[in-house]
Amino acid sequence: MKTSAGEPTNHRVAQAPSKPPSSGQRWPDGWTKLHVYLTDLEEVKPIADSYRPVIDEAAGDKPVPHEWLHATIASVECDAATISAATRQRLIERLRERVGRVPAFDLTVGPALAATGAIMLDTFPDSAFRKLIRSSVEAINETVDGNVGRPCGGPGHVSLSYRSDIVGVDRARGAIQNHLRDVRPGRVEVNITGVDLVRVIQSDDASQYTWETVARIPLG
Repeated sequence: MKTSAGEPTNHRVAQAPSKPPSSGQRWPDGWTKLHVYLTDLEEVKPIADSYRPVIDEAAGDKPVPHEWLHATIASVECDAATISAATRQRLIERLRERVGRVPAFDLTVGPALAATGAIMLDTFPDSAFRKLIRSSVEAINETVDGNVGRPCGGPGHVSLSYRSDIVGVDRARGAIQNHLRDVRPGRVEVNITGVDLVRVIQSDDASQYTWETVARIPLG
């Protein structure tokens, strides 16, 4: 459920690993992580529905429910429970300062691509999106100790499905990509007016990500 999150509750603090897990890997037991997400993607839902029949062909892929569609901007690579309330508030203020300098912009979302661990919608253009990434990572590293701010992996994208990390290689991935290309129009333009700082919960098999909203960060 998406809520305004206070201090995490019913959360076991896990011992920090020597190296944070990479994207798509299972997080240590008990971890949640702060992320900066694009979540205002109402216009993307019909496009996601258009691609659903192809996603259903992909054995092992789990579709992302509409309410959890998002584009990752940046992440805080440590257990969210180790970040104090005061530090989190400073992070919110710094994000509002830095991200607030980025003007609202239009982003084309789609078409879909079949990556190894997910089916995802590409995003374009990159210029304003990259400004969001840089501003968010800088704000994180200026307020949270440990140089834990990380940009989203690769170009911007909205994942339509995830594959569990225990599922093997899909040898039909090329055919899936061909079927994705048959979906028309397969893309939509979205006006980006803000991002959200969220506390993300990963499912046990790393195939689903849900979150609680910590703060809304408007663009300029």
